[in-house]
Amino acid sequence: QTIVLLNLYQNPQNTAQTADGSHCHVSDVEVQEHYDNFFEEVFTELQEKYGEIEEMNVCDNLGDHLVGNVYVKFRREEDAERAVAELNNRWFNGQAVHAELSPVTDFRESCCRQYEMGECTRGGFCNFMH
Repeated sequence: QTIVLLNLYQNPQNTAQTADGSHCHVSDVEVQEHYDNFFEEVFTELQEKYGEIEEMNVCDNLGDHLVGNVYVKFRREEDAERAVAELNNRWFNGQAVHAELSPVTDFRESCCRQYEMGECTRGGFCNFMH
């Protein structure tokens, strides 16, 4: 009943560049506002189109296998299946959406407890969800 939207979230801290290709600073307030707007837009659209969402997690990791991934746990398995089928024909923010069913059902077990306490030493390359 969980889907993963691969690399859907583009964190402005990781992607903001000047015309010459160098990174530019994005304030914490701007990052939080960007995240809040993204979360609200995606959560609202998915719930309205596909069914009740129990939980949604946007990864803040930098490792290739987690960066920008959005995990969405629907209440009903058939809602997740329909979402995957329809979302793979969609675009979001100028990029194709890649949706898959995910075996993750308990986000607590997948999230980094050290990160939640502000103590993760692996940073963005941790293998648990940030």
